[in-house]
Amino acid sequence: MPYLDKYSGSWNAIKARHLLRRTTFGPSIHMVNTAINLGLDDTIDLLFASQPLPEPPLKSIPDGTGSNQLNDPGAIYGETWINAAPFPNVNPPMYRNRILRSRSKSLYSWTILQMHYSEISIREKLALFWHNHFVVADGTIAHREYLYYKLLRAYSTGNFKALTKEITINTGMLLYLSGAENTNVAPNENYSRELLELFTVGKGELAGPGDYTNYTEGDVTAIAKVLTGWQVLQISNPNTLTAQFSQNRHTPGDKQLSFRFNNAVISENGAQEVSDLIDVIFQQDECSRFIMRKLYRWFVHYEISAEIESHIIEPLATILRNNDYEIAPALKVLLSSDHFFESTACMIKSPIDLIMTASRGLGINPPEGEVEDEYDHAYHLYAMSSDLEQALFYHPNVAGWKAYYQEPQFDKLWINNLLVPKRHEFCRLMVEGGSFSFNDVNYNIKALIPVLDVVKSISDAADPNMLIPKLAEIMFNHPITAIQLTSLKDILIPGLPDFEWTVEYLGYLSDPSNQALAKSVENKLRNLFSVLVRMSEFQIM
Repeated sequence: MPYLDKYSGSWNAIKARHLLRRTTFGPSIHMVNTAINLGLDDTIDLLFASQPLPEPPLKSIPDGTGSNQLNDPGAIYGETWINAAPFPNVNPPMYRNRILRSRSKSLYSWTILQMHYSEISIREKLALFWHNHFVVADGTIAHREYLYYKLLRAYSTGNFKALTKEITINTGMLLYLSGAENTNVAPNENYSRELLELFTVGKGELAGPGDYTNYTEGDVTAIAKVLTGWQVLQISNPNTLTAQFSQNRHTPGDKQLSFRFNNAVISENGAQEVSDLIDVIFQQDECSRFIMRKLYRWFVHYEISAEIESHIIEPLATILRNNDYEIAPALKVLLSSDHFFESTACMIKSPIDLIMTASRGLGINPPEGEVEDEYDHAYHLYAMSSDLEQALFYHPNVAGWKAYYQEPQFDKLWINNLLVPKRHEFCRLMVEGGSFSFNDVNYNIKALIPVLDVVKSISDAADPNMLIPKLAEIMFNHPITAIQLTSLKDILIPGLPDFEWTVEYLGYLSDPSNQALAKSVENKLRNLFSVLVRMSEFQIM
């Protein structure tokens, strides 16, 4: 079996769509056509091409004192609030809290917009991966959340070891995992434990009292001492967004690690001990295996058999180590491999993937013109994915979303008796429009999928026997059956012969200005799309 051999089969829409579904969010028809024309190698290169970081989020609520307006002393409508004071000095406190909430809402909307506008780039998919790996959740200051996610985005295709060094002293992480409370007087082992168990080498099997194969309890204690001295200043301080190192809060002297780390000693080195420590941790080969397993589950499938471990994970881990933990070389090999393209394993779409597939993937674009409208549209998508239990910046716990680690269900955790009806309803709303409620707030969704434009991109769309399978190819992983085709035709043209659709659609093409005819065709297509997006096949990728 070829495993990681370069894929040499036919490069077509099915393969291009598979690659883009796994590496981007809801690839559009245009993106798929671009990838087909580029070929596999150039598409991979484009996915990993470096690009400037996006401009920061904007104030998306108009200025003023009305119920739907807000005055932020640090930013005016349509401009960024990133350069404003993180904690505005305004009264009453309720108004200040409203400003803080508006910034957070702007950030969450903006993050969704980056996914939408990313085109053929793996950066946003990897930024979300790192967000689920180096979890920082329940932030109250949008500036910290922004800088945290900016860090993940900047290192998305870069160096795992370097990112680990940076995230360790990120103020959001220092607050979330108690690093700012870790002092020589009162050591706190919260972050040192997660650094090993969740972020670098993994826990491993219990080998003895306090020994977890990859590290020991003694290592947790020693590493906590290495990490003492880092603090986050009060929010009123202008340097509050940058971690500060205090030597007099740091545990002095050398720190001894166990035989699991070859009895390494972290010598007294003040603020540089963090870097020295992480260099020692990353000397363990298990770091490369640990992160490649997580990347494999993110991009390919949750099941890692002994065969996959031997023939996929181990060679990819070797590539990772040989490139000093730059992740792009190993990922390029995986995503270009026979194994990636020939595997029949499906993944249940995460809520964000599902919502983006039903929006961007089917031609929905944010409203142009007003920032408020653009950000409101994106926040609707954020609210939908949050209601489906994938809320950006609000993981359920430090381990991330359960679908990526909890055995044996893994991605099946995205679907249950509560979530499946919601998933279907949100997809229907994309086609038909309507309203939904999230956190006791009602949101209205317009019928935005441009069904006529989607169908115009299909040759022979006048023949329902060509149109429906082509739509299924765009939306699903596998072809529909003859029975499904018959049922779907009955949705498009209930009880009518095929030529009825042909005559009506060709009539519309010849006279698109005929409003009555255009509306009739559009309604039929909306009925069809509404069923397609609620089929089980639409839930997987």
